[in-house]
Amino acid sequence: MGKKIRKRAHKTGWSGRLLMLLPAGCALFYPLYLAAQLDTVETACAFPEWPEAFDGLRIVFLSDIHYGALFPEKRVRLLAERVNALEADVILLGGDYGEDSDGAIAFFALHPGFKARLGVAATVGNHDRTLPEENLNKLTAAMRENGVIPLVNDVWTLTKDGQTVAFAGVDDYYNGFPDLEKAQRLCAGADFTVFVPHTPDILPQTYEAPGGPFYRLALCGHTHGGQVALFGHSLHSSSDLGDRYRSGWYRENGADILVSNGVGTSVLPVRLGARPQIHLLTMKHQ
Repeated sequence: MGKKIRKRAHKTGWSGRLLMLLPAGCALFYPLYLAAQLDTVETACAFPEWPEAFDGLRIVFLSDIHYGALFPEKRVRLLAERVNALEADVILLGGDYGEDSDGAIAFFALHPGFKARLGVAATVGNHDRTLPEENLNKLTAAMRENGVIPLVNDVWTLTKDGQTVAFAGVDDYYNGFPDLEKAQRLCAGADFTVFVPHTPDILPQTYEAPGGPFYRLALCGHTHGGQVALFGHSLHSSSDLGDRYRSGWYRENGADILVSNGVGTSVLPVRLGARPQIHLLTMKHQ
């Protein structure tokens, strides 16, 4: 495994901890108040390529929880209850579970208890892939202990009536060693592929593959919607591509892309112009 310059994990400092002492439930402190909210965004997704055998499949997608000083255990428990109440067929977790790799392991050590009829799968983000390197194995082991399928350069498939849906994930674009060729190879033969990278920054690389993207739908996080966004523009973007994939739905090279605002926050417990959200997608054969 080669060396890699890693993107620094932004940990909560004294200013973030101090802000946590203020009453987030008071609308007078609106950026704090907004960060403590959570929307469920429901979307009907119709595709001619979606297998009829899985018509009506309910997928819950959530990303960027950032368990730690700004998102304590109590909020994790409430989040799991909120997600489980949606009665999903599939839950996809989009990475950044803690402030660093130790925090990500600690998140799954809580046994948060996400439950879906067919299964729960998870990719990893840049905060989950800080050093030491061996923490990746500890993290994927903690996922499996919680009944979560790790999607780290790997694919999870569902087959029904001879039709297959593939859920593909790669190691983090910034701090890991993503293997897009392996993911594409493992998806070969699937009727429909959902790609779950942590950050949309990796998507342009997939456009260069022969035949274009190997997926029809990509579900991404990382950007927090800008976390603080004014007039639709991030005050400071966590993406190397700026606001190209800040928030919401995009369509490029024949693929549909959803970039979530995510659940938690990083550095400071504030949001503006980027409401926290989880997503319920009802997949339909058009």
